[in-house]
Amino acid sequence: MMKKGSKYKCEECGLVVVVDNACGCAACDLICCGVPMKEVKPKAKK
Repeated sequence: MMKKGSKYKCEECGLVVVVDNACGCAACDLICCGVPMKEVKPKAKK
């Protein structure tokens, strides 16, 4: 399930999407360039 504020990136073209409104689906994929986008994890602070 996607949460508000989650970021997803397309590995093909580099497009980044930020979730503004969570859909509430049990499982769903964002598709760009014909492939599922991957979630971008926040970088750990040092």
